[in-house]
Amino acid sequence: MEEVTKKLPAYGKMLVTRLNWGNPPDFIYVCVGGDAFRSAQKHNKQPGTSALVLAPGQDPSSLHWPVSGIPVIVEWDGSAPVGLIQTLARCLLKPSALSVTIYPTWVDYTTPAYGFDIATQRFVQLRETLRIYGRRASHVHA
Repeated sequence: MEEVTKKLPAYGKMLVTRLNWGNPPDFIYVCVGGDAFRSAQKHNKQPGTSALVLAPGQDPSSLHWPVSGIPVIVEWDGSAPVGLIQTLARCLLKPSALSVTIYPTWVDYTTPAYGFDIATQRFVQLRETLRIYGRRASHVHA
């Protein structure tokens, strides 16, 4: 059976060239949402980082993610559904990204993430939080 070569995400060729030169970035950003391309361009200008884009309508599992051994930060503006972000995180961990951090960019991190609900006598989540997954994560949820 012939193996089909998967396409690289936007800016993937630039990252592969950098890796081939033996110059891996400290972090790889995967930008998702309406401002993804502008955000990726900004990160690609920094010497210690590289950025990729999951373009609107793309299936993360149809792409080749050259992230092995490197920490990845997913910049999520909230416009993509949670399920897509979960699939993306799994796809990034599959080629052994060192870690995957889901960074919701719209969140005001000065507000509490959890609060105590007097009615249920439990702590409840009040806003989205930063989530970090390692290579051994078998269950990714947002």
